[in-house]
Amino acid sequence: MTKFDARHHQHQPQSCFAFVKLPSFNGSNDPSLYLEWEAKVEHLFHVYKVTEDQKVRLASLVFLDYVNQGWQRTVMDIGLNKRPIMVSWYDLKACMRARFVPPPYRKEHLLKLQRLHQGPRMVDEYFKNLETTLTKMNMHDNEESKIARFVSGLRREIQDIMKLYEYSSLKKVVHLAIKVEL
Repeated sequence: MTKFDARHHQHQPQSCFAFVKLPSFNGSNDPSLYLEWEAKVEHLFHVYKVTEDQKVRLASLVFLDYVNQGWQRTVMDIGLNKRPIMVSWYDLKACMRARFVPPPYRKEHLLKLQRLHQGPRMVDEYFKNLETTLTKMNMHDNEESKIARFVSGLRREIQDIMKLYEYSSLKKVVHLAIKVEL
């Protein structure tokens, strides 16, 4: 095998990855494009039950152009500093978010999350908006916190009725709020 073949072979998916087709990512000044890529990759990892130790290797295979060059520099910098290479998908996402999701974008979405209320929308539309915003913020609140966020953003008349009931899951709370709304 020539030197080129060896390098080229390193970037080819191993047989255990052949069935997982991730979307490529070549970088963008639009943070929402990175966040969409990340969400799609997360979903595919879940669907295909990709193990934690495979996620970074698999994701880095689909980096193109500018992102691939940046990733190679990061790996090289880690190696030169004698630190262990990023071994977790969480670390890779943090590195990518630091590069492609600037702090003003995150701040803007945090403010949006704080101000998010049902208003004139239907409950299911409000809930979808809440979930989308939480996903974009990469906020993985526990079930109890999500329920509290959801209920506190409902219209007052729905909130008042919701307080009369016990609920154990966000799914049940949303269904109850939809019934109350009707």
